[in-house]
Amino acid sequence: MVLEMNTKENILNHLREYGFVIIPEYWSSEKCKQALSEFKKLPQQAFEGGQGGDLRCQHSNRYLSSSNEFLNDTFIQDIADNYSLCNRADRVVAGIVKYNPDRQTDSGGGWHVDSESDAQLKSFMYLTDVTSENGPFVFVQKSRDLVNKLEKHSNLRISEELVREHVNPEDVIEMTAPAGTCILADSTYLHRGKQIESGIRYTYTTYFYE
Repeated sequence: MVLEMNTKENILNHLREYGFVIIPEYWSSEKCKQALSEFKKLPQQAFEGGQGGDLRCQHSNRYLSSSNEFLNDTFIQDIADNYSLCNRADRVVAGIVKYNPDRQTDSGGGWHVDSESDAQLKSFMYLTDVTSENGPFVFVQKSRDLVNKLEKHSNLRISEELVREHVNPEDVIEMTAPAGTCILADSTYLHRGKQIESGIRYTYTTYFYE
């Protein structure tokens, strides 16, 4: 569901019912280009490998003004304050998912949840256009209660087989969207980054904690 960014009550209602919201044109294309230019100046040693083979710069808000702006976004903070007690914007991770024909790469390392708490918000900013081939964020709506019934292995990962067995395909939302799209998602719901098939994906992700 796509919502106008100024409808706070609609956003909160949709978050509470489905676990996610997609807000289009939250940043302009020009702002994304400026952020991307800044992003690409980060040295290689600023990044570490994620579980899915992606690259992540933790606390990028310490180095990049655009990342710090995303961390301190007052509208998103207002949503977080009204959504749950897990509302402290801790850091922004600058993420790169790049296609490599020699290995499978995604953001997050398969299906998982970030926490087994009552609620935990994350906000994503797509800095580049994200198609089905560029490793989009994938989310299972209304899956909060289902997650409690599924067996989890290391680091709260859930097998592809269990997901196929228990999840209605209609509830799997593949979040393809242009640069400037902001996604708010409760990371206690089932989610993953799709394996990238071409190109490169750049994102900012804000992590909130209690």
